[in-house]
Amino acid sequence: MKRCTSLSALLVGLSLTTASVALAASPDSSAPNKPVRVAQADPAPSQPSGPTDPAPSPTEPAPAAPTSGEPASSAAATAEPSSSPIVVLGTGTGTPGADTPQSSAAEPTAKPKPRPWAGTSIFGQTSMSTATVFQGQQQYNDPTVDSSIYFLPRYSLSDAWQLRGRLIFTYEWTNSDETVTKNEPRFGDAAVQLFYRKIPEIATIKPLVGLSVAVPTSPESRARTLILNPGLIAQFARPIEHVLGGDLLLLGTLSYSHPFYRNQTPEIRGDFPYQRACLGGASCGDQLGGTFNTSDSFSYSLLVAPSWGKWSPALYYMGATQWVYTGSTVINPLDGKAIEAPDGFSPSRTRQSHYFSAWLDYEFNTWLTGEVGYFMSRSALTENGKYGNPFFDRYQDMRVYLGANISVDNLIQEITGKGEGEGGIVRAKNTHSSMWNF
Repeated sequence: MKRCTSLSALLVGLSLTTASVALAASPDSSAPNKPVRVAQADPAPSQPSGPTDPAPSPTEPAPAAPTSGEPASSAAATAEPSSSPIVVLGTGTGTPGADTPQSSAAEPTAKPKPRPWAGTSIFGQTSMSTATVFQGQQQYNDPTVDSSIYFLPRYSLSDAWQLRGRLIFTYEWTNSDETVTKNEPRFGDAAVQLFYRKIPEIATIKPLVGLSVAVPTSPESRARTLILNPGLIAQFARPIEHVLGGDLLLLGTLSYSHPFYRNQTPEIRGDFPYQRACLGGASCGDQLGGTFNTSDSFSYSLLVAPSWGKWSPALYYMGATQWVYTGSTVINPLDGKAIEAPDGFSPSRTRQSHYFSAWLDYEFNTWLTGEVGYFMSRSALTENGKYGNPFFDRYQDMRVYLGANISVDNLIQEITGKGEGEGGIVRAKNTHSSMWNF
């Protein structure tokens, strides 16, 4: 009778669930008397759960329930079911007795520390005027070859603020008319900029704003009696991916500056080689006439730099408008009247200039980029008062050059063995030194 009851319960349990079923086999008088352990998710409300034993092997006969004549211990009574098998359904939180141990969670990868000097670079170039080779290009022979080193440090004060610097050193190998002495070494104006980098993107355009200040370390600015040149900068970057199989960077910059001078006109550089006659219309002063200093300056630039792997050509244009001081009204001492300009003549109060450059970069490794390029800087107006070509003009100072850009921070990373840095630095600092002097 017990065998029939057990088989009936077995058929009922298999038809109810396939997720969690425990079966008790028919009692066998030859099998040892062991308590029946039923896999269950939660203990039955009427009896507490006992200690978990390993499940019997498939070849071992299922243990039978104790006979009525055997006394049951208190420990076995807590886990012994009735003669009928117990089927527990559910998805409780109980852990099976034989479970695969879980592997320990992997430790999170340590985030690399920010590199405050990231972006610091030194750019060197040697340029030559095209008239040096093509002597018939201009009406006079003025060969010009010089070398320049651009010191461009960067330091991140925080995620939001970054300091940038610029200092240009130039040495002329020839004796051109642009310099006063032969083989003259010159520094450009030293400038420091403070950028704020946490402005949210606007239509995928990343804006930056900053303050700048330049000091007169160039001979041109010292001759103009410059004291300080503060300014404002706004920069807009727009990277574009997957352009003709490569990437594209658009970088625009707007800047305004208001220089402060001791005088509104330049002064004589150095001492006169002869004694001046202080009589008649001559003057013993050290101020020069005819050219006034810049009162305000506004410049705008655009860089277009695609890249394909290690190659990166670029086009760069910068235009500048300068407003200059004007002299006071001159009074004729004979009749006491103001001396007016001739009819049809109006003095110019603005100056406009262009700078254009095209170059090709090749990334040799993470810290060295080679460059070959061309640039020309000129006044917007020609000698006849018309607008000139801002890109090419045989009578202007056109230059070809070879250069190399060294990423100082990445070079230190390579030397110290701390891994590779970001290579392929797009150099947006390719500007002629005289364009930055006021």
